[in-house]
Amino acid sequence: MIAVRFAISNPEKSSERETYFEDHKKYLRSSGFDIIHSGPLLEETGSGQGALVVAKVVNLEDMRRFSENDPFVRNGVYGVVKIYEWTPTIGSLASF
Repeated sequence: MIAVRFAISNPEKSSERETYFEDHKKYLRSSGFDIIHSGPLLEETGSGQGALVVAKVVNLEDMRRFSENDPFVRNGVYGVVKIYEWTPTIGSLASF
């Protein structure tokens, strides 16, 4: 199964973003979680407004557990976090 985490930043936590940014990146890279794609969501101005993570999981609970341990989630940098099952129909991920 492929799961997607869609996270929107909490504008009131911009100082926490800087504080936990390196921990967040380290977590994403070293968690052992099967991340296919990950990156920031940018406005036209180039400012980060959130992020998207696409990962192979056994079930959505895997993505929830992974997300709950992310330093950005634990420290409120993301104000909204949504997790979805995703079924790609076109592109390189359509065969999963």
